[in-house]
Amino acid sequence: MPKLFIPEVIEPDEKLPADLVALRHFARLMDEAVPIPGMKKRIGLDAALSLIPGVGEVIGGLLSTWIIVGALRHRVPMTRIGRMVLYILLDMSIGSIPVVGTIFDWLFEENVINLNALLLHRDRTRPPRSFKAIAGAAVIILVVILGFSMLLLAGLVAAIIWITSKR
Repeated sequence: MPKLFIPEVIEPDEKLPADLVALRHFARLMDEAVPIPGMKKRIGLDAALSLIPGVGEVIGGLLSTWIIVGALRHRVPMTRIGRMVLYILLDMSIGSIPVVGTIFDWLFEENVINLNALLLHRDRTRPPRSFKAIAGAAVIILVVILGFSMLLLAGLVAAIIWITSKR
């Protein structure tokens, strides 16, 4: 007999642990804080940070790791956490392209996507891990995102030097 898949319903705030409610508010702040007049689309702090050349994407990416730490705490499978990290790296890399990156940041809501993945894939059968239990993995993920951001900044500086030397 084939296995029947019934998707889980994401709980309302009053049924979630306090740390997940805080992460939900954070994701909305980062991606959906302000409505765009005349459109159904909303933008957040991540899109505003993308307007700061060079460092805005780095700040947004580092802030976004908070959701990944929550995913580690709530026992989301590592394959899903890897995908969550890739979404942040994708947002940082495409978001660093002038004009196109800003538009991409307005359209791609990686914090909301990552939060929904956390809520859907967390292990509800076991208690959340302590910060001590996830500290090593959290530091590794933070170092990966920091290293990637340093590469992006180095690429930006190299591009500026190359463009100015061609004049």
